[in-house]
Amino acid sequence: MTPREPVAETQIMAADYRAPAGQPVRFAGDVRLMQLDQLLETDELLYDPESRLVDIPVWLRYTDALIQLEAARAHYDVADGTGQFEEVIYRLVGHDGSGSADTVAMIEPTLARLEQFGFTTCDPDRPDWQLKAARVDLALDRGVGTARHARLEFKGVPILYSPWMTFPLTDDRKSGFLYPRFGRSGSDGFDVSVPWYWNIAPNQDATFTGRWIEKRGNMLDTEYRFLGERQRGQLDLEILPNDRRAGSTRHYGQFDYRARLAPRWSARADFRRASDDDYFIDLGSDLVDSSVQFLRSVASIRGSGRDWTLDVLADDFQVLDANVAEGREPYRRLPRAVFVAGRPLGGGVEWHLDSEFVHFDRDAGVTGTRLDVHPSLRYELLAPGWFVRPELGLRTTRYALSGADTGSAGRTLPIASVDAGLMFERAAAAGRTQTLEPRVYYLYVPFRDQDDLPDFDTRDLTFGFSQLFHHNRFTGADRQGDANQVAMAVTSRLLDATDGRSLLEGSLGQIIHFRDRRVQLPGRDMERRSRSATVAEVAWRPSKSLAATAGLQWDTENSETEVARLGLSYRGKNAGQAALGYRMRRDQVDQADVRVRYPVNERFNLIGRVLYSFEDDDTLEVLGGVEYESCCWALRLTGRDYVRDREGERQTSVFLELELRGLASLGRMPYELFRDRP
Repeated sequence: MTPREPVAETQIMAADYRAPAGQPVRFAGDVRLMQLDQLLETDELLYDPESRLVDIPVWLRYTDALIQLEAARAHYDVADGTGQFEEVIYRLVGHDGSGSADTVAMIEPTLARLEQFGFTTCDPDRPDWQLKAARVDLALDRGVGTARHARLEFKGVPILYSPWMTFPLTDDRKSGFLYPRFGRSGSDGFDVSVPWYWNIAPNQDATFTGRWIEKRGNMLDTEYRFLGERQRGQLDLEILPNDRRAGSTRHYGQFDYRARLAPRWSARADFRRASDDDYFIDLGSDLVDSSVQFLRSVASIRGSGRDWTLDVLADDFQVLDANVAEGREPYRRLPRAVFVAGRPLGGGVEWHLDSEFVHFDRDAGVTGTRLDVHPSLRYELLAPGWFVRPELGLRTTRYALSGADTGSAGRTLPIASVDAGLMFERAAAAGRTQTLEPRVYYLYVPFRDQDDLPDFDTRDLTFGFSQLFHHNRFTGADRQGDANQVAMAVTSRLLDATDGRSLLEGSLGQIIHFRDRRVQLPGRDMERRSRSATVAEVAWRPSKSLAATAGLQWDTENSETEVARLGLSYRGKNAGQAALGYRMRRDQVDQADVRVRYPVNERFNLIGRVLYSFEDDDTLEVLGGVEYESCCWALRLTGRDYVRDREGERQTSVFLELELRGLASLGRMPYELFRDRP
């Protein structure tokens, strides 16, 4: 019962009231004491007006906006706000937390002491877990609790003990140890982490995590965060002195910074470095970590106005993949400036400008500076049911090179296109609406010999449905593809009449080439085919719990599949979830990914994942486990076998996580199987 200043009238109602001279006033029979949101109920209450002492010798119940409390007896000094409740049972309002204490003593108005304290979020009559302490002091003015001889019991078995610990009484952050995490792998043995949190200031904090890896040694992870009115950042440092398996000191650092310099101007910095090429393979947690080829560091400034945006950046790369040859490493861009502008000129005409200035630097090969400018004019005819958008641009690219026979090079060429489409609608069954949307895109770009131009950052653009309507088949500015082609596509959608949600949609398209494509990347031959692959995409959403997507690129000339993908996701009303993914790119990737959470009953789930590569005829990952979830705790045991590096070396790990809801989690899972976990 938290003391409060008497700022409101106190009302007492009772069946019987007696005030004998020189003796305490006695209220009896359905006594109700009310003040603001506070309510005290009991069968007998004695109040001495002279000493201002309140004595409740019988059972009582107290409630307010924060707590519900029952006690066998109590006494309270209204004058100094001190008192004591005995044999207390409490429950937090709006929270599953509850517990008990032998006594709750108000030592001072801002200091409470609880003897033989207990807390749980389970059924208080049958708690599966409890946090117990011989004594707890609550400093209400500072929002800090201090427990002595605290122990955490699960199923009656102590699993953690601390002779002294502190904890916050509010949502405010507080310095102190967090709960440990642990796991085990076949290659590294036991892996235990103990984090310590430091609340430096309201806008700064840090977490220091001591980590012990059985076969490697002791490791320290540090995370520092700060937040200001116009800036924020995070610094992460990991160091493993004298890794016993690698025979060297390992480290990784990352600094992520954001700042708002002025209205419409911002800055960003993200610096990353690792001690060696195998850092993520040895100390990462999944296939994504082990497949990292480069660490990119970047600093940038961005500004914008009503009709323009400007991005200026500088970036660098640390190569982690030993298979990347020196002459194939990515270029440092010191700097890169991108300026984009555009505005309507009236009468349906719009002016647009894409421009880029960048200096490419590398230790080996050709280096230099590139300027790319692409102004264009677009005229838009738009009416209900149709649109036509002719566009004409002029692209100019100039180079100043080093390490080559020529010091300068460049190209200038026009780019012309016409984009047109129709939109039809008709009423379908069950009040739904079906659309039919044919679209035609004509592109003309004359040939310019570009074999003497370098290849700094240009690659083939990943072909897909959106690529049908793009003015270049390459990324970057080193190549502008020649084209005399028309793309024809059609899309149809089935829309729900109530909310406009797309239940079913499909798209089909293809490019018809009127001449061979002569512009290619170095080492590539002229492309002579008259038709592109046929692109098809389908999305089906029959309900909010089920969704399916599929995509296909079919080479009609060679009668073979170039790209295929399939995705199916299901989420039931209970914990049941499933996802099936398949992706294939000819001669590169051919993988299937199956994930499932199967509820055996209301509390017991089976989880699993299989990632298989048909290209390598190998299982990249197998994960299996069990989950048990009650009202107040959950236990997850997971086994995992996966390919940990590009050489195919495997690792087997076991993870155990005990989640005590409303308190903390002990141990860890390898990763979230489903991001939208119930």
